[in-house]
Amino acid sequence: MEIGFLRDFKSILKFEDLKPRLFSWMEVLILGTSFGISYVQRPLYTSNQNTKFLHGFAKAGVGYLNQDWLANTIDPLPTFTGLVQFTSVVFSPGCFYLYYLILAGIYTYSLIGIISRLYQFSYPGNYPVKKLVYFVAFITIHCLQVTIFGFETHTYLSSGVAEQYILGDYFQTSNFGAIILLSIDGFLRGHSRLAILGLAGAATLHPAYLPTAALLTLSYMVSLARQGNRPRKVLGIGVLALGLVLPIVLYSVWVMQPTSPATSELAQSLIVDRIAHHASPKIWLDRNAWIQILITFVGVFLVRKTRLLIILGIPLLIAVVSTALAIVAQNNLIAFLTPWRVSAILVPLSTSIILGYLLNLGFQRWESQLFQFRCLISFTCLIILSIYGFIGANQQIKELNAQKNYAPMMEFVRTHKLPSDLYLVPHTSGNFIEFRLATGAPILANYKSHPYRDTEVIEWHNRLMLAQRFYAPEFKETRCQTLTEIQQNYQITHLITEQGQWADCPGLQIIYQDERYTIYQLVKPE
Repeated sequence: MEIGFLRDFKSILKFEDLKPRLFSWMEVLILGTSFGISYVQRPLYTSNQNTKFLHGFAKAGVGYLNQDWLANTIDPLPTFTGLVQFTSVVFSPGCFYLYYLILAGIYTYSLIGIISRLYQFSYPGNYPVKKLVYFVAFITIHCLQVTIFGFETHTYLSSGVAEQYILGDYFQTSNFGAIILLSIDGFLRGHSRLAILGLAGAATLHPAYLPTAALLTLSYMVSLARQGNRPRKVLGIGVLALGLVLPIVLYSVWVMQPTSPATSELAQSLIVDRIAHHASPKIWLDRNAWIQILITFVGVFLVRKTRLLIILGIPLLIAVVSTALAIVAQNNLIAFLTPWRVSAILVPLSTSIILGYLLNLGFQRWESQLFQFRCLISFTCLIILSIYGFIGANQQIKELNAQKNYAPMMEFVRTHKLPSDLYLVPHTSGNFIEFRLATGAPILANYKSHPYRDTEVIEWHNRLMLAQRFYAPEFKETRCQTLTEIQQNYQITHLITEQGQWADCPGLQIIYQDERYTIYQLVKPE
């Protein structure tokens, strides 16, 4: 098994293969740049980045984040944290934009590669113009924002159910699902061991992909067995996959080990409630999700006579059964594992298959016209790509230069913070999701970012409840008493209120105020 695995690596490094391999990686960069510019990234630091990057930034010495309680909880993403830390220390945070472009290139390269072989868009006897037309259609589906009766094509055709997706519009752990698509592409090329390496790499960087990697490994093994491969090779693939993911599996088991059954059950219920839009089929299984499921079934049907049938069919079947079981049993463990995350792979792949099928019908019907007007068609495609790129670049510049209304307040905190500072901030306000990374200052807690070990989840929830008792209008009569309790238990030094909120408790001194925010410093009585 090891010899075969090394042979796959050596095949990549063979001198005679250097030129096509170099061309492939250049294609990844070109596709990633073209797609990434058209797709538009959101500025650092957006939404999930404020959760996923926290441990890495704290270890890199950004601000005083190493003093933040959440940054000192068990890290669920150790490999990704290492990447964030390394990038922050050695390079520049601007590299996170580059990482996204590279993964977007892998995403595009893999899907186009799979579809090109499926419908022979780039084989002898056909014309490269077919691949170019497909690329234009591919970008159009992802970038052209069309809404049909509430169904956003640019969102739901390229993402899975339950708001699970690969790309999104900023760099984060889910982006490494692109490597899973590359794994499928590699498996179809005959590089089964390298395909397993891709699955393991994606799961190691984002452990939430472990169930997806397991399902695809099973699919690969069944596919190899149906092709008549020896049992030793089939089992070897499974053993290799297990060996590669074993470190992150053991780490995750250690992180998730229950303190007690009751504590674990309570923590799971708190997290499932927090991520109900991801974890509860009763919430996410709406009309749009049913359309996505239908798209996946259509994609599987179209490849019923190819090797893709098993690769898509087995994960789809198990995901459907798991979803049904989660609905009937109402089990928090199933909801916590979100086995339907595999739809983040299945839906864009199925959409690509359907798109390729429809274009292939047109190519077959107008083959002679395609050849006759290939130069005009190619030129038109390049014009369309240029338009997408121009619009995307213009929008990207606007995004990067946009001034957020809370920026002055956060700039004040960033420039005036001290190592001993601890802020109480509006815990459910979307404007304060970015507070930690934007300022480098620790906070008590917010609703967006949570830990994973059961006792830490409960502590996070307790902190949120205290913040709720301070900020919620229904607790205004006991607000000052709650503030005293928070100060005594957690030694907060500052608190921030938004417009319409008030804090007239003793011992508060206003140190910053604008039309939207007020920052108070807690003054110790003399």
